Amino acid sequence: MCGRYASTARRTVLLEQFQVDGDNAEDLKSPDYNVAPTKTAPVVIARAPSGGPKDADAVRQLRLFKWGRLVPFWAEDAKIGNRMVNARSERVDEKPAYRAAFKSRRCRIPVDAFYEWFETDQISEKTKKPLKQPFAFRPTDGSSLALAGLYEVWKDKTLPEDDPGALLWWSYTILTTTATNEIGRIHDRMPMAIGPDDWAQWLDPLPAS
Repeated sequence: MCGRYASTARRTVLLEQFQVDGDNAEDLKSPDYNVAPTKTAPVVIARAPSGGPKDADAVRQLRLFKWGRLVPFWAEDAKIGNRMVNARSERVDEKPAYRAAFKSRRCRIPVDAFYEWFETDQISEKTKKPLKQPFAFRPTDGSSLALAGLYEVWKDKTLPEDDPGALLWWSYTILTTTATNEIGRIHDRMPMAIGPDDWAQWLDPLPAS
């Protein structure tokens, strides 16, 4: 799984690396070395500009979304998002909570490093449970990873469609996959990264085949 990561790259760096026009990018917060579920963090999406014609071409955008509260558009209650931190990539196209987002709301999450915890032989005197040693994983060249994610836009259906309060939040989840041999010694799952050659295809909002 992925329960913590670092997001420290400057806005200008992300715009250049992920080929996003500055006019389509939000201002970022301070560098965060401990992004945790429910925090907001940068994501890259491809979506038609807000307020434009419905048939407008999608453009790349750098946005701030909430991590871990992925609420499917069909949900009646936002509480379902509490457990949507990660999604297993192997069955993401089958699960009701994710399959609609997988078809047309895929995103990239810029990450400088992600953390996994290894259970040691030492026992905590306070909890009487094994202590866990954190490990940080990052690209050796210092670049940002582009993790595979899905995003959702949730509206409160108990309010009128034109009520400004009906649109509650934009949220995302991180896809995970089987860990590589190196990471598998620490944890059996890891976040799924996308190589630059596949960025455009992953972001394409047209339904995945």
